[in-house]
Amino acid sequence: MERYVVTRPYETSNIGSNLASLAGAVWLAQRLGRTLVVDWRGLTQLADRSLNYFTEFFEAPGSILGVPVRYAPADGLPPYGQEWLEPAQARALGADPGAAAPDVVALRTYHGPDRIMAASDADRFRLLRSFYRQLSLRPPLAAAVREWADEHLDGAFVVGVNVRTGNGQYFNRGERYASRVDISLFADETRFLRLLERACRRRLRGLPRPLRRAAVVFYATDSAEMSRLLARLPGAVTRRRTFPPPGTGDMYLFEGGAYTDRDSIGDTLVDMFLLARCDALVYNTSLFNQYARVVTGHFGGNEVHLETIGLRRRARLLGAAAERQLRRRVPALAR
Repeated sequence: MERYVVTRPYETSNIGSNLASLAGAVWLAQRLGRTLVVDWRGLTQLADRSLNYFTEFFEAPGSILGVPVRYAPADGLPPYGQEWLEPAQARALGADPGAAAPDVVALRTYHGPDRIMAASDADRFRLLRSFYRQLSLRPPLAAAVREWADEHLDGAFVVGVNVRTGNGQYFNRGERYASRVDISLFADETRFLRLLERACRRRLRGLPRPLRRAAVVFYATDSAEMSRLLARLPGAVTRRRTFPPPGTGDMYLFEGGAYTDRDSIGDTLVDMFLLARCDALVYNTSLFNQYARVVTGHFGGNEVHLETIGLRRRARLLGAAAERQLRRRVPALAR
């Protein structure tokens, strides 16, 4: 009997974590020599919960990295969902593929390579990069990426800016993901904008002056308020114009009207792939931008996490102060 690894994310999980989980599931299926089942049904972003988000918006190859893939719903699949393996169990199974395991290994809790691969960061990067490079959007979305990039980004040096705010959800005190994103950075808009401007300018250092002057800043975010702020960056352009209402998070279900649930998902995915068309990146914590960071090889090192900027400066100042103290105490070092 054919045996399977199933990846079925939680209904409220989002695209960045779901793609990383899919990469982890591909790796586990490789290790176990099994067929992979991609079951992205029931996600809250789609009004029709019977649809498989993956096959609706991505090309659906018959194999990924040599692993046979089937997509739910499909004939002949055995039942699953009675028992879900936790990431630690999947990690143990991947480390010892010969161990006894159920015929259907079903994964639900986030199971990205960072959770289930007992490997080096370099090995996890190789897996993710190989996996992401096999992803393709369905033709209408792929055309939207290509056409918008050709019109707005072509020929320029482009600094990508991705700021996830949670749109009033997730990261506030007392909520599930509190402190995952430092939302205190957003409290003083003027100060935050100056921080972004400095970060963008530093991504341009070393370029010829004409390229610096003509540089473009492409920004992607999850809230209308942040989008209005980022529009004030020099050379700023963006694609997305419609956002969930303030305070509703970034997985708001658009039902009815001219802008639909599918339009919202399409805008999200196009932004994700447009970030990978940039030459540098300024970002905060989010798996949404992991696709761009990995496929570009971390932009050749020309990227910066917003929350580390002050820490790096503080570390440099502390290091310089320590060196001065050492030189004063050991005069021979000063010569």
